[in-house]
Order: sequence, then structure tokens, then C-alpha cells
Amino acid sequence: MDVASLFRCPQCHKSELALHSKQMICSACSHSLPSRAGYYDFLSATLDKRVATTSEQKLMESELIARVYERFWRPAFVRVMAGKGAEGLTGGFSGEFFIHKNCLSMDEREGPWLDLSCGPGTFTRAMASASPGSWVVGLDIARSMVEVAATRGRGYDNLVFVRGDAHELPLRSGCMSGVNNSGALHVYDDPEAVFSEILRVLMPGGLFVGSTFSPAKSMVGRLMSQVGGIRRFQPAELRAWLSRIGFADYEEVRLGDAFIFRVRKP
Repeated sequence: MDVASLFRCPQCHKSELALHSKQMICSACSHSLPSRAGYYDFLSATLDKRVATTSEQKLMESELIARVYERFWRPAFVRVMAGKGAEGLTGGFSGEFFIHKNCLSMDEREGPWLDLSCGPGTFTRAMASASPGSWVVGLDIARSMVEVAATRGRGYDNLVFVRGDAHELPLRSGCMSGVNNSGALHVYDDPEAVFSEILRVLMPGGLFVGSTFSPAKSMVGRLMSQVGGIRRFQPAELRAWLSRIGFADYEEVRLGDAFIFRVRKP
């Protein structure tokens, strides 16, 4: 499969992109998307309408944070936001990814897969290794994150990184077998728009697996949420929300003040 066939043109919105050399070209309107620094940018100067509005969103644009996110920033952030017990329940990233991989049924299903708001590509690379015969797309809106992800993802022949907006995914409808969304739901401006886009790009029976934070039990966790503009979700609220959007078969795993959830597109 030509990986360009998974995407739709950001200019005319037709699903007629094809890969030519190191660029995607739309056969409908001739718009081209060159590969820059190992990724494709679907947010041009005229189309990039979203800006960082919270403290955490602004931090994600930092080159320094992008470089230390994987090893230092994310583990420390999760420890504060999810409580001390969460990391012990998963055993660190390997255990966390094991849960996500099994929730996505990656051993039983073929891709393509989307790692939404992929950051520096930690989950994306693990997904590419777990599903070597399928395309894995890593997407993030922060240029610094995608640049680091593309650099660290060199050598994978089933991996592609793009800069795009979770609220308006540059993917054709019904093309993804599963969508992974780890620890980003709390920073979206409009979660409902993101849920609707995920539902649109999933094929029938496709799975959406995400992780986010539930209401904090500690004062530090509550204060961090308030200062950073971070939204926490009641699991029951999220379940009802996803059901109303059109998802089915909600399941969850509680991990301290965080939880991993799975839903299916009927």
C-alpha cells in the first residue's frame, strides 16, 4: 500500500494523494507536500489555524521539552498527575505499552495504525515494531515534537510522521484499523471534535485506545491541573460522551489517578 493513499489533500480535501519521490502530490488539485526533516507538514502557513492556548500546549512547542520529553518530562509529569501508584501498576513504559498494544489487539489485527498526538514518537516506534507488516502514522501538531520523532524513527520502513491537527485529521475516512492516543486528551481545545474525527477515520470494527487523567486525589495533582489548564475526566462522563458520539463497547483500566480506555467503531 502506498502510504500516501491513507491521507487526504489539505487544500481540496480529496483522497487522491500519491507518493512521488519524496513528496505527496494530489492528483485532483496538484497540491504537493514535500518531506521536510523526515516528516510531512499538513499545516501550512495559511492552514495552521490553531495556536497553543494553555501552559502545557506551549511547553510542547519547546525544542528542549521535545528532546527530554521521552526520558524525563513524561515520566515526571505522569508521576505528579496520576499519583505514585500508577507507574508501579504498569512497571513503566513497557507495561503501559503492553496494555495499549493488547487493547488495540495488535497481535490479532493488521493495521494501518494511527498514534495520535505522538509527541517524540515513543509509542509510535513501539507500534511499528509490534506490527512490522503494517503502516503506522505518528501525528502531532507541535513542530518540535514531530521533528524529534522523525529523527528517532529513522530506520523503520513502516513508519511515517506528519504534522497535523487532531481536530481535523488529514486522513481519509475509514482507513485506520486502530487509533492510539496516549496522554493527550486533556490538552485538546475541543475533545468532541477529536472524538468525531477518530470515529471518521476508523474502519468499521476499528478500535480507539486512549489514556487520560481522572479527578486528582492529591492537592499537588489538583494544583498542577489548575495551573497547566489540564482537564481531568470522570470515567463515567467519558463513557457517556464516547457513546453519544457513536462508539461502542467501552472498557477501562484504572491506574491511580489515570485510566486507559478502549472503545470500538460499530
